[in-house]
Amino acid sequence: MTTLALIHTGPVVIAPTNAIARSLMPKVKLVNFLDDAIVGDIFKANEITGAIRSRLVHLAQAAVEANADAILVTCSSISETVPAIAEACGLPVYKIDEAMAEQAVRLGTRIGVLATLPTTMEPTCRLIEAKAQAAGKAIALRRELAHEAFVQLSKGNGEAHDRVLREALEQLAATQDVIVLAQASMARLLETPGFRLPVPVLASPQLGIERVQAKLRERGLAVD
Repeated sequence: MTTLALIHTGPVVIAPTNAIARSLMPKVKLVNFLDDAIVGDIFKANEITGAIRSRLVHLAQAAVEANADAILVTCSSISETVPAIAEACGLPVYKIDEAMAEQAVRLGTRIGVLATLPTTMEPTCRLIEAKAQAAGKAIALRRELAHEAFVQLSKGNGEAHDRVLREALEQLAATQDVIVLAQASMARLLETPGFRLPVPVLASPQLGIERVQAKLRERGLAVD
């Protein structure tokens, strides 16, 4: 049976990412690995330290021991460690936000990036800039940090989290061609009944898992 390991840095994304993966890839066994202290440690150190990289490698090695065929990293704050993780474990390792970054570049030149964590903002922007450079396209990024939304979600106040982000999205939509939600935990906004904006708003889980589905199929692995 095809097995996909998911590496998470927050428990809030486990259920929604697993739900999407099960819907798209019913024949794939999912194994979840979580280190919910990593983002806080990155914030304190203001960088991804060697110790943090070592912890991520250990999670990847655990995925190997679980007979995983591939790994999906669901946190944009650690997405830049993917090459090192892949080299250490010998498995294909995918970034949940890569497909989102590519689509953002296709859809516009003025790209708003909305994040609730400062650790996520710059890795996301660097990924989008790299995709734009690869496409030979000039873009302008507008960064918007809504940390209060993360504080509220950490307290279990999902409604307050969504309210803060909706207000930020409405402001961004006035000047941007497309908006990127920098964290997988923010995708819940797109499910808000009746909430519509005049520009596309992209979230990573659906796009990222669709990319994994395609990659596993390319390898001839059973997914559905």
